[in-house]
Amino acid sequence: MIRLGVTEANPGESFSLPVEGDWDGLIAGYSFSMSFPVGAPINNLVVDVYGTLVGSIEAEYVQEQVNPELGTIVCGVLFDFLPPFEGQTLPSLGYPQEIAFILGEVDAGVEEQDIIFTPEDGFGDPPIMNILVFGTISVPVTDLQPGWIEVRDPPPPEPVFIRGDVNMDTNVDIADVIYHLDYTFLGGPLPICMDAGDANDDGITDISDAIFLLYYFFLGGPGPWVPFPNPGIDWTDDTLGCEQGL
Repeated sequence: MIRLGVTEANPGESFSLPVEGDWDGLIAGYSFSMSFPVGAPINNLVVDVYGTLVGSIEAEYVQEQVNPELGTIVCGVLFDFLPPFEGQTLPSLGYPQEIAFILGEVDAGVEEQDIIFTPEDGFGDPPIMNILVFGTISVPVTDLQPGWIEVRDPPPPEPVFIRGDVNMDTNVDIADVIYHLDYTFLGGPLPICMDAGDANDDGITDISDAIFLLYYFFLGGPGPWVPFPNPGIDWTDDTLGCEQGL
C-alpha cells in the first residue's frame, strides 16, 4: 500500500503532507508517482525523507521530480545504491509508516479548500510507477489511496480581558463593583465580556463576585484569578464567554 495522509494548513503557511507505505518483509527501495491539481495555490514543493525511518538509515539514492505545471510528483528511493553493497533494507512495522513528506507552502489569501494528491502510475520522465522493491524484484503497488491538504482559515483570536474589570475600562476598582451590582439587581446593561464579571472564576457571575472584589479592595482578600492584573484569555472551561474583549 502507498497512501497520502491528511494535513491542515492556513493560507500563507507551510505544510507537511505524509506519504505512507505498508508491506510485508524487507524492502530495498520504492518509488511513487502522484498528481495534484494544476494551478493549486501551493508553491515551493519538495519531497523529503527526513524524519522517517528512510531518513534514519540514510538511503543512498533519493531522486525526485516535481512539476507544478503538470501537477505531478515522482520520487525514487534505494537504500543500498553505492559500493560497498551491504544489502541495506527497511523492515515492515506491521502498520503504515511514513516513507516521505511532501513539503511546501500554501499561497496567502486563498479561500478554504481541499487540495487532493492522488497516487497514479506513469508520471515523470521516464515514467515512474508505484512500486516496492524486494531484493531485486519490483512489485507493483495496487492499493493506492489519495490524501489532501485541508486549507483552512485560522480561528479568530480569543478575546482578552482582565478578570474583575466588569466595565472594561482596563482598571479593576470600585466602579466595577457598582457596575456588577447595577446589572445584577437593577436591570443595568450586561457586561460585554461576562468572563470579566466572574471575579472569583467559579463559572457564574453573581453577587459573590461583587463581594469577592470588595474583600480584595478593603479587607486584604485575594485578587481575581488570571487573567489578572494583565489582560489575557480565559483558561477556565465555563459557559460565560466574552463577546468583546479589550
